[in-house]
Amino acid sequence: MARAEQPDPGRFVVGVLAANDQCLQAAQEALDKEWGPADLVSRVYPFTYTEYYSKQIGPDILRAFFSFPGPFDPGDLASRKVRTNAIEEELAAACESDFPRPVNLDPGYLVPDKLVLASAKNFAHRIYLAHGIYAEITLLYRHNRFEPLEWTFPDYASGDYDEFFLNLRRRLMEERSFSASDAVSKTPLTLHPCTKGHV
Repeated sequence: MARAEQPDPGRFVVGVLAANDQCLQAAQEALDKEWGPADLVSRVYPFTYTEYYSKQIGPDILRAFFSFPGPFDPGDLASRKVRTNAIEEELAAACESDFPRPVNLDPGYLVPDKLVLASAKNFAHRIYLAHGIYAEITLLYRHNRFEPLEWTFPDYASGDYDEFFLNLRRRLMEERSFSASDAVSKTPLTLHPCTKGHV
């Protein structure tokens, strides 16, 4: 029987869709205040993959990603999504926009073999977590690259974000390596007295 164990920590990341530069800046400031400052920030991408969000966010949507330092427990994903939903509501009141949802926040985490995103919407490929929140594997890391799945959002499947996620994965692996070496260096050295017959 396999024993239940705590998962290895990952890296917390938030994808942001914003109506304009002002809303994107406001989102970064809100996220930095909550969990930051972010230590890895993507470039800003024009979001042209679908018009699904245009009625809520606007016609000229901007996309960016922010990752925050420190080990992230995957078990905390549902509560993080609940919090980002609340931050979205706060930003809707603060941002200068004619649209009802000027900022969309998609929290998730990255571990060496996958990117997982949280959602409040249920679909066949999503697993329920808690607090009305579900999780999905959005990208798999195989053959030294990230690969989409049949349900992966078109923008994530495009490969346009791969550079950011590869950099984030590289940073996670470096942090894990440093943490492991640091743990070894702090392990006390035990000296055993010599016994007869041993020099």
